[in-house]
Amino acid sequence: MTENPKPRFISIRLSPDEHTEVYQLLQQSTCRSLTEYVKKVLTQKPITVKVRDQSREDVLQQLILIKSRVEALLDKPEWQDSSPMLREITEIKSSIRQIAEKCSP
Repeated sequence: MTENPKPRFISIRLSPDEHTEVYQLLQQSTCRSLTEYVKKVLTQKPITVKVRDQSREDVLQQLILIKSRVEALLDKPEWQDSSPMLREITEIKSSIRQIAEKCSP
């Protein structure tokens, strides 16, 4: 019968500043836990870092705002009888959705 190796534990002490730094590095990575992050660092395995694209996030926020305003227009009773206007608004919503899909990660 083959025995499973018992896990080995490593315990370290960090100053509050060191802990904060390690935790911030963890938050920037795609690691789901501190243990996963530390194992990768100690074994010198690659760590995937999240990259934030502020301009893309800004575009997405603006698209969300525009979409909300277009939907609010559709809710107004005076627009309900205007088929050409409703078609235009539907096309705008479709365009917004396509742009958002291209910008989404």
